[in-house]
Amino acid sequence: MVIPASKIRPPRLRGATLLARPALEQMLAQALGEAQAVLLSAPAGFGKTALLARVLEQQPADWARVWVSLEAGDELRQLIECLLSALEPYDPPWRVAPEHLLDLAGRGEALPELVAALANALDACEAPHGVIALDDVQHLASEPVLRFLDLLLQYLSPRWSLAMTARQAPALRLARLRGSGALVEFGEAQLRFSEAESCELLCAAGLGEAAARQLHARSAGWPAGLRLALSGALSGEPRSEASIDRAAFELLTSEVLEGLDPQLRRFLLDTSVLQELDPARCAAVSGEVRPARWLEAIQRQGLFAVLIDEAQPTLRLHDLFRDALRHRLRQERPQDEAALLLRAAAVETDAVRRQGLMLAAGAHQQAAAALLEAAPGIAPQRGGVEILRRLCQQFPADLAASSAELQRVQGMVDWASWESRQAEHHLALAERLFSARGATLQAGRARAHRAITLVALGRLAQAGELVAEPEADIEAAGRDDLETQAALALARTWLALESCHFNAVAPAFAELVKQLERQLEPGLWFATVPPPRQTLCRGISPWLARWAEGALAVVGDQPLPLRGLALLTQAWLQTWQGRLDDARQLLARAEADAQWTGEQAIARHHGLALRAVLALLQGEHEQALAQMRQRLQEHPRGYGDWGMWHSLFLAARISASCADAAGLAERLQRLDALSPVLSDTTPQRLHPLWGLRGSLAWLQGRFAEAEACWREALGDENALDLYGQVAEVRVRLALLLARRQQLAAAASLLLPCLAEAQPGGALFALAALRELAALAWGDALPAAALAQLRAWGEPASPAPAAAAMPAATEGLSAREQEVLALMARGTANKLIARELDLSPHTVKRHVANILTKLGLASRGQAAAWWLTQARD
Repeated sequence: MVIPASKIRPPRLRGATLLARPALEQMLAQALGEAQAVLLSAPAGFGKTALLARVLEQQPADWARVWVSLEAGDELRQLIECLLSALEPYDPPWRVAPEHLLDLAGRGEALPELVAALANALDACEAPHGVIALDDVQHLASEPVLRFLDLLLQYLSPRWSLAMTARQAPALRLARLRGSGALVEFGEAQLRFSEAESCELLCAAGLGEAAARQLHARSAGWPAGLRLALSGALSGEPRSEASIDRAAFELLTSEVLEGLDPQLRRFLLDTSVLQELDPARCAAVSGEVRPARWLEAIQRQGLFAVLIDEAQPTLRLHDLFRDALRHRLRQERPQDEAALLLRAAAVETDAVRRQGLMLAAGAHQQAAAALLEAAPGIAPQRGGVEILRRLCQQFPADLAASSAELQRVQGMVDWASWESRQAEHHLALAERLFSARGATLQAGRARAHRAITLVALGRLAQAGELVAEPEADIEAAGRDDLETQAALALARTWLALESCHFNAVAPAFAELVKQLERQLEPGLWFATVPPPRQTLCRGISPWLARWAEGALAVVGDQPLPLRGLALLTQAWLQTWQGRLDDARQLLARAEADAQWTGEQAIARHHGLALRAVLALLQGEHEQALAQMRQRLQEHPRGYGDWGMWHSLFLAARISASCADAAGLAERLQRLDALSPVLSDTTPQRLHPLWGLRGSLAWLQGRFAEAEACWREALGDENALDLYGQVAEVRVRLALLLARRQQLAAAASLLLPCLAEAQPGGALFALAALRELAALAWGDALPAAALAQLRAWGEPASPAPAAAAMPAATEGLSAREQEVLALMARGTANKLIARELDLSPHTVKRHVANILTKLGLASRGQAAAWWLTQARD
């Protein structure tokens, strides 16, 4: 998500409204340069933000200054997103995509990995010293974000300091830092104005010394109270002699407001619903045609606002002042508040803030509809699922149960989290609720997505009913809707695959690809990633190639897992065509991409399968078996029982190909044991086991039984062809017959396989292919078929050893050398991207590759290495 720029900009301080406090500022500056942590903790109105911003502004220009303004509702993900954006000007040499840190922020167990990645990148920054300033830390209250800050304080480089402002001491484990002297604290006593400071400020504003001392006594040195007292004194004799404290703030605000131009006063009340005040938002909410003049008046009159953007004048009101204005709005014009909140929501680009405004206005149904509309754009983003989950939780429970929109969003969240049963429940309820109010298009979308979840749950009969005979009104509403049609095409593809109608997979997938090519949303493509067993279905290769090309085009330079998965699909295609070197290169690129973007469970699962197959075809049988054992150990829980069944099936095929009879027997036993707990089990879905039984009998020397099993398997080739098993069984049975000198019968088994454009599943019987290719076939096998057989049976040579690279390249690509040369000239990432016509994401990726290949830690070290090579 795009964060508001105001969250990572310190306030712009106006010299005329500030009092230099040299002793306090010097103490804070020293702490920022030496201490590991600095905490400014005092109630609202003590000038914490202004003091910290002022002192940071005075520090050396080569310091890194990272500012994050926090607000109510911010969680760890928002904090990390702000930190990443604020760090961008300093070009941290990330070793993984910084966007991956947002994924880690959503997983509690990944916090150590998150902190390590961030701390290492900070330590490798070129700045001699850096300060991370977190303003209003009291808003961070969740356990994950507090644990993150504790870990960050523990591992932060000595060249960095963490500065925090808070209205009360945050719930962090600070005792260790206090005990070691690594924490410097500034509380009320240090932040309160002394009498001398108050007199200097007030006298400079035109008050006499006696009046200044009186106002200091009334304010007790509280900066906010002092400012209000000053405003009252300058406008006439203050009407209250009471001491100025937080309880008196509303009274004094009233005095200030009563002295304002009526139009400015109304403008302040209207715009108090906004988090920040800029001309466009203020005009939309207040209806004011010249909002800039009132923003200038607010600054000129010192009305408790800070400037956070000068290019497009943007102000943030002090929380105390804004709260007082909101309170006054409710008192004077309670009927207007909801309308103002909704106007603010209409121009708010941040989904979290927008929903908060709608809920505050009591527009729950409108907020739910807006959330559903925004959800497809939020879900594919880093941490987007967690954002949606949190937004759903903000609604009252009774509303959530009766809102079709919220049920639909909750179904999306659960589906993305592998909670298939919960997803199906929410989607079914959403369909019923949409249908009940006549929203047939939305009901059709929910129905189509529910069909996908039913397939994943193994409830194939129910899924088949939904996609085969949709209700007439729903079908009519969704006939031209891309989302509905793409979801139905995906459901039909998965349904054909899971029900072992393998010849129907390619036509269904072709329709899906056509629908996807009309939609350029990465999230939609990501939901359709083909599993490895889909890559061997008959006739699917050209459509897989189109899917992979389309996915790569859609993802572009974005650091999304979809790129790696598309590369894996291309690698599978090359594997089944026997182009193993190309497959290995694509696999290496996919794995490097996964390392950069943050390895996903699906990429890891698919990658281990491909590694095993490639090791098998290279003759590295122990490695192939080890990869499959690892894959079974890491089986994602969310894949369910059928997912485990398919993983075991592939592992059994690898065992058979490696002549591992014991492993094959053990996996067959586990497959049989799973059958009673599988949903929608049919003889057709279990039919591929006949091929495995034949292979086990063959390995154990029971050749007649092997032949019987294989012939039983070939009795239903459509159901047998899981992972291209038809070709494998035909090759194995052909070898059995050829060894009996039944060459004509063996040839009749081989000819349908050899008519295909690629070896495909026959590669699982590579040893048999080679033995068959070496036979003297005479007239039994046509010359063209024999040539094809020999081509398929050629040994898979290992990848050629890399040629020794010149010292000046160290394995860097030409593009990486260009990037490194510009780095050595001190060029920032954004300028490198502009000069080489690359995206900033691509430049970051190149920097990470360079540092990894050279074994270096920072851009400075890489630049020094390059300059040394240039001299040599």
